[in-house]
Amino acid sequence: MSAGCSYFGVRIPRHVRRDMADLAARGYTGVLHTFSENDFAYYRGTMADLVAASHAEGLTVQASPWGLGRTFGGEAESRWVTWHPEECQVLDDGRRVAGACLNSPAYRAFCAGWADWVLECGVDQVFWDEPAWMVPAHVGIDDPARWTCRCAHCAERFGGDLPRELTPEAQAFREASVVDFLREMVAHVASRGGRSAVCLLPATDGPHGISDWDSVASLPGLTTFVTDPYWKHWGEAAGPFVRRFAKLLRETADRHGVSAQLWVPSFGLTADEIPELEDAVHAAREEGVDDVWTWGYEACRWMTHLATPDAPAVWEAVSAALTQRPQRPTEAAPARFADLDLRSTRELVRLLNEEDASVPAAVADAGDALAAAIDAIAERMQRGGRLIYAGAGTSGALAALDAAEVGPTFGAAPGEVLALVADGEAGEDDRVAAEHRLRSLGLGPEDAVVAISASGSTPFALAALELAVQVGALAVAVTAVAASELARVAEHAVEAVTGAEAIAGSTRLKAGTAQKLILNTISTVTQIRLGRTYGGLMIGVAPDNEKLRARARRNVALASGASDERVDEALAAAGGDARVALVSLLTGVDPATARERLDAAGGSVRQAVAS
Repeated sequence: MSAGCSYFGVRIPRHVRRDMADLAARGYTGVLHTFSENDFAYYRGTMADLVAASHAEGLTVQASPWGLGRTFGGEAESRWVTWHPEECQVLDDGRRVAGACLNSPAYRAFCAGWADWVLECGVDQVFWDEPAWMVPAHVGIDDPARWTCRCAHCAERFGGDLPRELTPEAQAFREASVVDFLREMVAHVASRGGRSAVCLLPATDGPHGISDWDSVASLPGLTTFVTDPYWKHWGEAAGPFVRRFAKLLRETADRHGVSAQLWVPSFGLTADEIPELEDAVHAAREEGVDDVWTWGYEACRWMTHLATPDAPAVWEAVSAALTQRPQRPTEAAPARFADLDLRSTRELVRLLNEEDASVPAAVADAGDALAAAIDAIAERMQRGGRLIYAGAGTSGALAALDAAEVGPTFGAAPGEVLALVADGEAGEDDRVAAEHRLRSLGLGPEDAVVAISASGSTPFALAALELAVQVGALAVAVTAVAASELARVAEHAVEAVTGAEAIAGSTRLKAGTAQKLILNTISTVTQIRLGRTYGGLMIGVAPDNEKLRARARRNVALASGASDERVDEALAAAGGDARVALVSLLTGVDPATARERLDAAGGSVRQAVAS
């Protein structure tokens, strides 16, 4: 059984390496990279690096001519049609449109050159994706009755001008032209020692269907026969539609001794449509198609046009359906780490450093969710609520460390930031302990509970978050996976997807690093929002030792611009409270008035000064 996924839009190898590791960890066996005309012009070597990164994870690689000449599937624009308008298709009414003619010798030569390049990049198979004549709507023509092509190249092959009406004879010529184009491309790839897949639209009639699938499946040199029955596009029910074309696909492929591959969409789907997606995958498998792929990575959540708010949940669902295994990437053991214990110390240092380098990008990807969670936490704390972390193992230890640092760093009151940590390894399963300890704190609606779990499924963390929801407290989840149990409970889910670890399941590595970064950000930005800093200075630092007293003095001096003598006098009058001293210096009021202003401003120096 094989499972693959398309991947597009990223051309930075270090990010691609992380995502390929994620695919492999989830159980995918293949990836399709899109090779556009823009890549052909500007990323020729980079694309070879992306292929190598995919192979390093044990993935087979297909290459799609993404939007090439506007005659293949994909959203990429075509440079070639701009430079060769005379080689473009002609509508039945005589207008030329921005799509290369499949019968143009120049365009065929360009496609062959593109294929040479992708083979040089090391791909395992060229994936000729949805080759078809121009769809009028794709070039802004709101008239589905228009059709192509009636250019000079087509007239020469047809033996004279094509009729203006789309007669059966004209339709047969159009279909034969697509097949002939594919015959030439597949033969060219085979002559270079390469393999080809051809993906036909799920249609055997209409202006863009191929009525005779055998004519394509029988092409000399073809390796894989493919279709993509995207039921929503065709307005059909998922199960029956996919089953019909899966059956046609498999039977046709079997007749000609080629492999069968079927694609399902994960883009544009909502959580309510997940059962349809699962039905589609099940139908394909039942009809004997063992090689099923999806478009595209993370359900295209980062492409506004194709994404839905439910993309993370859809991605988890399609991954589980295709790979037939639970999605816990942090527990996976990628092939590239199989010889870890045989490598030199220097090589291990390099490898772990490279792995860690992917963590900041994963945290950055969760930036919007993290900011929204922090705003919600700060709002509760401004009303007198507390920030309460809950976690087990590494997650709990990091939470305890972060909570312990907030008081000395920002002058937060004791008990304002707390950490509930499960007792030992066994404690992570103790739901009762989590609930009991939270209730003993008098958890209420003004509080914010942040549950931390790399897998998003730790019982201790789940119980804490469920109780938070029950009493009306803010519920925030911090995980290293997408669409987890913890995220489904939370009001805000911060998901820094770090992928498989170098040592399988050791989430003290990348996942732990991501959690440390996230907790740093939560506590620091929350304290900034609460006014515990002034500019970039720790003006609320608790002066509990000589080092911290010197830091408080220096911060007051920097923030006020006052002389050392005046700073010392102000601090002495304020009883060592740097915030009171600073307000007094900046406004000229006595320490008692400065303290009153601070209390009225909720402890914010900037607001106290402004008042």
